Amino acid sequence: MTQRLLRITRDTVLKLRSEQSSQLAAEEKFDVKADTTFEIQSYAYADVNGDFNGHIKFTLRDRVIRGLNTWFVSSLHAQVEFDGVVVYPIEDQEGVYILHINVDTVLKLRPLPSSVLPADALFSVKQGLSLPLHSYAFADNRGDFNSHIRFALRDRDDFFRGLSTWYAYDRHVYVEYDGKVVYPPEDPNIFVLRITNNTVLKRRPVDASQLPAEDKISIPAGRTYKLDSYAYADNQGSFNGHIKFTFKYSKDNIREFNTWYVYDGHAQVERAGKVVYPLPKPGSPTYTGKAFKLPGNASTFYTDQPIIPGGSFTWGDATHDATRIPDTVTIVNNMIALARELQKARDQIGRPFLINSWYRPPAINASVGGVSNSQHLYGKAIDFQVDGYSGRSLANAVMLWWNGGVGIYSNLPDVIHLDIGPRRVWGF
Repeated sequence: MTQRLLRITRDTVLKLRSEQSSQLAAEEKFDVKADTTFEIQSYAYADVNGDFNGHIKFTLRDRVIRGLNTWFVSSLHAQVEFDGVVVYPIEDQEGVYILHINVDTVLKLRPLPSSVLPADALFSVKQGLSLPLHSYAFADNRGDFNSHIRFALRDRDDFFRGLSTWYAYDRHVYVEYDGKVVYPPEDPNIFVLRITNNTVLKRRPVDASQLPAEDKISIPAGRTYKLDSYAYADNQGSFNGHIKFTFKYSKDNIREFNTWYVYDGHAQVERAGKVVYPLPKPGSPTYTGKAFKLPGNASTFYTDQPIIPGGSFTWGDATHDATRIPDTVTIVNNMIALARELQKARDQIGRPFLINSWYRPPAINASVGGVSNSQHLYGKAIDFQVDGYSGRSLANAVMLWWNGGVGIYSNLPDVIHLDIGPRRVWGF
């Protein structure tokens, strides 16, 4: 007989209802410690009415707690195992999504113009604030939220006026997962500034020696930034050999400023993996991205170098722009194998894949809420989205021939998970 266990992964409470602990009476909750296990008869994370507000519902086997055998527990605080194998969460059913406030704005209890809402339905927040989310949505079965995003905060300490669920105008915020923007969907042709030499960012386009300390900051080679815009001249002429640029996302702002200059000999602007400024000189290397080494290989690799010859996926895609270098040859080979299979899907779909997550070392996997046996740990999994497609439509397109895992997410409707692990599906 299969042994079915619920394992508590952090100190938490069991609940008789799938609500915030603060909304429950003392007799409706039961404290439990991390690594406590319960043998269970059954479990569920959703029913015909939807999910359980981010909880697992489970029925105990051969025991009761306070005379009851059916309880709920936060799905962030537990996992389900069958004969020692984690069966829930599956891959990234649970992950940490971060809401970033991109400009000073107002949070709302309803998705309406601020002018028609009472003061107690509004809450002002500043640019640069970042908040871990339990979930978010930009539409429900009745339609969208009037150009707003609805979100539920993950941590009670972040609640505003004791409330976890708010709305925000969708042009004032964005959602990030594993260091990549997942909503609004990012333009695959977004400008990227790549720092090619150790350098200094400046508030004015003059020699660094002429600037006070507060108007400059040292930046190492290899750093990249997503840009809202860039320029190398205006109607008064060039910027003294500098690139003027504006960060797209508030999380990159430096000293609360989003507009800086950099010497154009120390940086380049890329679009869709190609350098657009300065244009490469004749005889320049074939690849202009960040150089790095991979286990088992004597040659140098570059972030803009295709993983397979002529392919659409680069080593920068697989290694998070060379910030996540695998430590074994096996993981490198897995990345290559996945790239080969992904190319078939890319050729079938015929549009660029915006990659949210590929290889994740253990520390990164834990920090984003990935499960302990995630295929991302081995370079065998990818989460991505394609402009104009939902995750479900992408999954339907490849389901019949894809030999590994295929997953979609209720809280990330545009994202699909593919891996070259065992054949399985979820989210349908």
